[in-house]
Amino acid sequence: MPTDSTFVDRARALSRTPFLLPAIVFAINVLVAWKLFWVEYLDQLPSVEGEFIAMAAYIQRHWPGYDWQSLWNAGFPVVRTYQPLVHYTVATFASVCGISPAAAFHFIGALSYSLGGVAFYYLVRSLSSSRALAFAGALCFSLFSPSGLLVSGIRADMGSLWNARRLQALVVYGELPNLTGLMLGMFALGLFHRALMRKTPQSALAASILMAAVPATNWPSTVALVLAILCYLAALSWRELRDVSPRVAVIGTMAAVFALPFALPSTIFATYGNANIMVDLPTHGPRRWMAAAGLLACGWLLRVVLAKLQANFGLRFAVLWLNVLTWVVLSSTFAGVAILPLPLRFHIAMEIPLTLTAVFLAWRFSSWCSQNRRLVAVSLVCFCCVQVYHYKRHARAIVRKLDITHTVEYEEANWFKANMAGERVLTPGSIQFWLNAFTSTPQMTGCCEQSVLRRENVIASYVTSAGYQSDAESGDYSLLWMKAYAVHAVSIGGPQSRESYKQFPFFKRYQGLLPLLWSRGDDYIYGVPARVPGLARVVAISDLVRHPPANGIDVGELRPFVAAIDNPSLPKASWHWNDVNSATIRASVEPRHAIAVALNYHPGWQASVGGKPVALHADGMGMIAIEPRCSGPCVIELHWSPGIEPWLVVPAALLTFVFALLWCYRHKRARGLDQSSSM
Repeated sequence: MPTDSTFVDRARALSRTPFLLPAIVFAINVLVAWKLFWVEYLDQLPSVEGEFIAMAAYIQRHWPGYDWQSLWNAGFPVVRTYQPLVHYTVATFASVCGISPAAAFHFIGALSYSLGGVAFYYLVRSLSSSRALAFAGALCFSLFSPSGLLVSGIRADMGSLWNARRLQALVVYGELPNLTGLMLGMFALGLFHRALMRKTPQSALAASILMAAVPATNWPSTVALVLAILCYLAALSWRELRDVSPRVAVIGTMAAVFALPFALPSTIFATYGNANIMVDLPTHGPRRWMAAAGLLACGWLLRVVLAKLQANFGLRFAVLWLNVLTWVVLSSTFAGVAILPLPLRFHIAMEIPLTLTAVFLAWRFSSWCSQNRRLVAVSLVCFCCVQVYHYKRHARAIVRKLDITHTVEYEEANWFKANMAGERVLTPGSIQFWLNAFTSTPQMTGCCEQSVLRRENVIASYVTSAGYQSDAESGDYSLLWMKAYAVHAVSIGGPQSRESYKQFPFFKRYQGLLPLLWSRGDDYIYGVPARVPGLARVVAISDLVRHPPANGIDVGELRPFVAAIDNPSLPKASWHWNDVNSATIRASVEPRHAIAVALNYHPGWQASVGGKPVALHADGMGMIAIEPRCSGPCVIELHWSPGIEPWLVVPAALLTFVFALLWCYRHKRARGLDQSSSM
């Protein structure tokens, strides 16, 4: 029989196995999320995951690169829709395994959730070199959500302080890209720290690749990572900062170059610009800058105090990062001041430095009270057992399978697929979220706020959803905008609608105004009459909208434009998509005529007749207007290209990767020569 000391020695030796403790953390998270791995559709239709599944389905159909996407919001480049890494992963997994994008989305989501605890383990292990501390921290991160302690609204939404907030964000709100970005960000921070400590090209290359993966996944997690790196540098002493600056510059440059093919410079600038027109936009005026000044002052004070207390680097970094994210989240919650767009979305990111801070403080405390370590360990084990029970119970409550065929979202998608022949439609709420998970029918609105190409898209989306003052006026304004956007059918629901949000005021606006095409219960689909199918309409050049509308009821120029669209005396145009980037328009026109195309203008669009370029520009609504100057039958070829950006960033990323590999090879060879000479 082995003695107690032999058993303890074996246990200690086993704990030093590199992958055992993170494997245990991973297994606990898998146990919590087990049901999610095998679900196709969830009974969480208000979730934005419908749009993410639709993206994966679109990728699976087209496998786009730098192409045009005409599915949502009158079209925009695919790369602007959303960061592609998660969606391409889901589409690839679905194709390889022969399962639906929805099933693949939930499997990848459960896997990403399970890796979150492992990523936290790796981060703490990198910062502290302690397996025990990393293991304890990863267990706490996996089985407790401290954001509920700080924000009562989050705690109320969780249902209980002991429930799984990260899992709830994934299942109920569809936050897979954000959770995945944060998981990759923790791995990236751990690798970044190791790269600065080890000073090898291999570690620098690994850190830069993981850092680049975050902006290829999600913007909020990218912001959280950038803030973390700034706080990391602020936590260093001046001497340390001077020593690591060249390596930080190399790693940062490589990461930026690797990320640019997935987030083109034009996409980054457009997203930054759209941050000021989003629903949850930053607070304008001095209050925002006062809050930012308070954040910086508090950070400086904490840095000075931590230096005087001789706190270890891990604690200094965690506290400074926590300071930034708590200011972002709590200034919005308690003072109504948004320093960043969508400030409450950062509460999941806030849990990382909050748990890190607690872990390093506990480590420091345990070094003073080493005799109580066994009690702490036993308490942690008991806490984890209780929390696994709570988390499993919460998972069973929110991970509920759904027969999607019995939902209004699926029924209307099938109706549009069978009856609309690819024409654009307008749908509300959860029907909009899920429509393109089942069909390729294009929508007037859709995902995502940060990718909208034109301000007029936001105006049109708002007025057709919110209406104005009465059913009659709402119907009038909505019909004008729908016709301008070449919408051929509109879905709307009443108070008893099966659609999830039921936020369509003036729901009687189309009764007696438009023909009813389909109804079931309190859900309706109305037809929008149009002279011609497709996106191309012939109008007189003088009828084009010249000036951008100020809002949804500024229709002084829009009304005569729509009247021209409906004018039976004007020629008809036919529209045919050749592929996702090109289309052919046929019409018999005169030099005084223009072709109004219900697609967003972009500099990449070009038009030609007989191989010769013709004038193409944006009208006042930001849509394409073509002046072919033809006399008689005219065939217009329309083509879009992404421009020079991909031709610059992709080769730059490939060349950087090749040079990095050569750097690694030369370093390895130099080390080998040094070892040979020392023998």
